[in-house]
Amino acid sequence: MATQLEILHILRAAQRPVRDQALALIAHLPRSRFTSRVAGELDALTRRRLEMTGTGWVQMPLPVTAGLGGQLAAVRRMERLLATTRPQVVHAYGFQASFTALSARRRLPEPPAVICSPFGPPGLPRGSTILRSLVAMAAGWVLRSADAVTVQSDFEAETLLPLAGTAPPELVHVPEGVVVETLREDFEAGAKRRLVGLDPAAAIIGVMAPPDGAGMGPVLQAARLVCDMRPNVEFVSLGQGGKTPHFARIAHELGLSGSVVFLGDRADLNEIIASLNILLVPQYFPGVTSAVVHALTAGLPVVVSDSADLPDLVRGVRQKRVVPAGDVAALHDALSAFIDIVPRRPEEDLFDSELGFSYRELLIPETAVDLDTLGLDAVSSAEMSQEQKAVQRVIDRYSMSRVATRFADLYAQTAAAVGRS
Repeated sequence: MATQLEILHILRAAQRPVRDQALALIAHLPRSRFTSRVAGELDALTRRRLEMTGTGWVQMPLPVTAGLGGQLAAVRRMERLLATTRPQVVHAYGFQASFTALSARRRLPEPPAVICSPFGPPGLPRGSTILRSLVAMAAGWVLRSADAVTVQSDFEAETLLPLAGTAPPELVHVPEGVVVETLREDFEAGAKRRLVGLDPAAAIIGVMAPPDGAGMGPVLQAARLVCDMRPNVEFVSLGQGGKTPHFARIAHELGLSGSVVFLGDRADLNEIIASLNILLVPQYFPGVTSAVVHALTAGLPVVVSDSADLPDLVRGVRQKRVVPAGDVAALHDALSAFIDIVPRRPEEDLFDSELGFSYRELLIPETAVDLDTLGLDAVSSAEMSQEQKAVQRVIDRYSMSRVATRFADLYAQTAAAVGRS
């Protein structure tokens, strides 16, 4: 019987999309082949989720600045942990976790393989040019020193390769994994809307706000154009990047105070998405893939910008619009096209043949609404419409089971390459 590989995952729980990816991956790894342990800055929720799956954890602070003292202290702690637990593979999430793990293994007699999943370029400190250069140099060293570097998209690869200098690493493409959550049997869209302060009788457009708020300015300007002609439309911003005084002020100045709700980060995000009429994604960011997949699964039309890999995410789906990033007029036209057309024969298919609306109808002048019939029923592939098949292909492409299989193979390969299998 083959020996189980010991995998040490290093992460910072405050980075929610990273944490969720790591925990979902650990839950999907085959227990017969791998034993997982997690180290890093872990909040109570993360520790509780790990304990529920029987996964061991070690609380270990990671530096938040480039200060030499903090970095050395973290390396010494990590070195002791690696010497004690003796994992064959370390999977480090983010540049700081990767830098600490790679530095700590240098003096070990049997160093583990280190896989780096950067989740985008490092956050470069503002102000000091010297400090920015040091962080960029450290990131380049991480990319060149890791036994494997995984990226979730071509866009992420393009942003990372310049950091590696003249000896770029071979990047392993593993997409963001999505676990499609099933709605509760008693879920009711109107009740969820009332619970979070949305109008049950309005057409609701959800906006996935990037953590840095990129693209939200043009979205609010497009919202003004949409709402000027349609008093029964509301916008809801999802994500902490949109819930700022800056965007609240812009919304007020545009006369949108009663038409825009800023909800911020939500644990019930998937239920809120299922109660929307349209999902809008103005910019790509880690974690947004799950929101788009859940929207498609619930039968929502989606509007995405052409930034990064968003167009590829909705490839093959008809119930979508792809618009130039930051183009206010294009945003308005795409949203209006979905809002103003209601399917004529909703009983014939779960998706309308033209725009892909499900039974969920929008409230427009002289039109009734049905907000409570949501989601896709389980039907055989032979009965699926072309649109349903396209959505299923998206779900399959980003399935966490498929992602876990990719990582399982990568763990075995890197462990064998460094002689730790």
